[in-house]
Amino acid sequence: MKQKIIVLGGGMVGSAIARDLHDLGYDITVADRDIQLKKMYDLFEIDFLQLDFSDHFALKSAIASFPNVVGAVPGFMGYTTLKTVIESGKNIVDISFMPEDAQLLHTLAEEKGGTAIVDAGVAPGLSNLYFGQAISMFDELESAKCFVGGLPQDPKPPWYYKSVFSPIDVIEEYTRPARFVENGELVTKPAMSEIEQIDFPDIGKLDAFNSDGLRSLLNLSIPNMVEKTLRFPGHIQKVIALRNEGKFSEDNIQSTAASLIVDWAPNALDKDQTVMRLEFYGKVAGENYAIRYDLHDKYDRENNITSMARTTGYTCTAALQLLLSNQFSRPGVFNLEDLGNNPQFVSAIFEYLKNRGISLTENPIEINQEV
Repeated sequence: MKQKIIVLGGGMVGSAIARDLHDLGYDITVADRDIQLKKMYDLFEIDFLQLDFSDHFALKSAIASFPNVVGAVPGFMGYTTLKTVIESGKNIVDISFMPEDAQLLHTLAEEKGGTAIVDAGVAPGLSNLYFGQAISMFDELESAKCFVGGLPQDPKPPWYYKSVFSPIDVIEEYTRPARFVENGELVTKPAMSEIEQIDFPDIGKLDAFNSDGLRSLLNLSIPNMVEKTLRFPGHIQKVIALRNEGKFSEDNIQSTAASLIVDWAPNALDKDQTVMRLEFYGKVAGENYAIRYDLHDKYDRENNITSMARTTGYTCTAALQLLLSNQFSRPGVFNLEDLGNNPQFVSAIFEYLKNRGISLTENPIEINQEV
């Protein structure tokens, strides 16, 4: 009998996840409150269930017959959805960018006997796996940096941006204070602060600014860590102007969000790309050592899947394979950095992504560069 999986959230990334799992031969059901999505899933021959995730009892009933769950809901409902799944004793791999700490549910998951891998997207997610691997690779890991962004291939004014995942989560990224680690101390600064420009081959210069993407990585024993979001020049300056005009205040945030969702909505001609750079500095065998990993992925024109959906969704399904194959079955809540010290897990995820055309190039860094 085929293994049954329910995907909670049938949007851009959820659909890529569902299609990937369906192609692998699993019995897939997608749940979403938007009944209009059913037409699309009918074309893919994937079962669809209309479901309001805010209805606790309806959600619990919907997942009852599914031993494995994928969480792909917007971040603001991610924690309550995750908690319901864990309470039901189910396994889940989750990509929602929830503001709450999912580790607060670890003991509950242990008690219920379910395994949850959370923040299992591209960043957080794939980046976390590299952080975990780097800790094992370096004798002393002194500094780790992550630069990442989902971008249009053809940026146009006035925003030079199109939303490649939930616009609500993008706005959250621009307003949530950014936490990072400096000389072993936790530091908090405003989102969108400390803008710097970084040059990327085949793309050009991009603005990098503080965002709260380290999340669970803050628990690692790395004395210097930073995560910055990438955007084309001109975009974040306009967002900062909105903030300075009070458009993100409690009274105005809803109307501002509604307006930006319209402005940032991609049309059929908009094609996206995902850019990520990871840098690690430290010592190996007593010598200074530094390494950089670069990802540049583009929209899948053949299958009509965005790059952000590919890089996020396929990382999620790669992690799910570890659960479905019983390679990883420890009850509790885990992040991908928790798997980074296991070469078998890392290799399995990298190979899965490589088979879908996603890989990071490895580039040594001159050790005289500033850490």
